[in-house]
Amino acid sequence: MSTALRGHGYTDLPIGDRAAFELVCARHGFAPAHFDVEISDDPPSGDDPAAAPSDPPSDPPYLVTVRRGGWAQSYHAGHAGRWVREFETDLNCRFFR
Repeated sequence: MSTALRGHGYTDLPIGDRAAFELVCARHGFAPAHFDVEISDDPPSGDDPAAAPSDPPSDPPYLVTVRRGGWAQSYHAGHAGRWVREFETDLNCRFFR
């Protein structure tokens, strides 16, 4: 990803994350449409957001916020689907039920 990743809806996720999200939803009896997904930039914590690194990574981290009903959870993404595993843990704990 060479540009900033922002969007509303799981269809704006990178293809690998989108497929993993769909699979996790189905495994727990949900459809992706049962959730509101928002994607935004995830600036490094503790760093000045105005200071850009000289060599940015090819896959910058981003923040995925998932909402259902009155519940919302944000996940730091950008590392091989880690956020999807954290989302599935929340489903196992019935966070979104």
